[in-house]
Amino acid sequence: MPSAGGIFIYLSVGISSVAFLDLPETFIAIALICGLITFTDALDDRYPLQPVYRLVLQLMGGVTIASMGDSVHNLDNLLGFGDINLALFAIPFTAIAITGLCNAYNMVDGIDGLAGSLTLVAMCSLLYLTLDRAPDNEVALVAFLCTSISVFLVFNLKVKGKSNIFMGDAGNMFLGCSVAIAVIYFSQSGRDIINPATALWLFSIPMMDMASTMLRRMQKGQSHVHADRTHLHHVLMRGSLSQHHALLCIVAASITCALLGVFLQRVWPQNEAISFILRLGTFGLYCKLVVKHAFQFAKRTRRKSGIVRPLKTRPLMPVRLAPWE
Repeated sequence: MPSAGGIFIYLSVGISSVAFLDLPETFIAIALICGLITFTDALDDRYPLQPVYRLVLQLMGGVTIASMGDSVHNLDNLLGFGDINLALFAIPFTAIAITGLCNAYNMVDGIDGLAGSLTLVAMCSLLYLTLDRAPDNEVALVAFLCTSISVFLVFNLKVKGKSNIFMGDAGNMFLGCSVAIAVIYFSQSGRDIINPATALWLFSIPMMDMASTMLRRMQKGQSHVHADRTHLHHVLMRGSLSQHHALLCIVAASITCALLGVFLQRVWPQNEAISFILRLGTFGLYCKLVVKHAFQFAKRTRRKSGIVRPLKTRPLMPVRLAPWE
């Protein structure tokens, strides 16, 4: 089964942007960095690389992007005590944020269409927020990415039969990197199109899934890179949901989080602390349910339904794990 979907998404967005948009040199440089990360992970899909090499490459890419000006230097009034300026910590914070989102989207992608659908939710929300507030070429670039992901999902998600193509690690990393860069770009440099607190809502599910999975592994005394079946889609499928139903549940949760974040920005644009506190509360509730009680709930649900459904997810391949997977 070909896993070149990520390469096709990257090439389609890149070629369309060069052909139809007038983008500054900074965008082209960032696109080249994303391409390096994408094609390195495409190589890993075929010839497994050491996770540390990929992690170092992602951090170097994040540092380079931050050095070109697309960095998180101001978190605004997240805590309610005034703006938080990162100053000298802007570049390392940006590099870690980009690397974290790359791996979050890679870790969450355990069933067909999940990473693409979650990215589509985030980018469509960003597209809505940028309409009439950002230059047309920047809005069009976000629209190109949404369109490319949608076309991929048509071939990846089939109601009957097997998928025609997979995204692969290359696609997951590219999508995570794209979301991170887009959110940073539209929230910094005085654009104020999206608040940092709102940005946290757009990629809630991948980040919460990564954090809760790593926390559960550490509680069991396992390495945080240990491969297991403790992700959110595994929990839902243990509760007798099919792969498509689990996908719908997770995407619905992501849409709810994104809508809540957009709503809070529209209603209280200056009260970012409220949005941030609600986001922390959501994360705490998620960890309590998923980390502590998820499998007990799934077990009770499965017994009541009387359905015994095998977990039809991709096989564990420890030698091809992402740096944090």
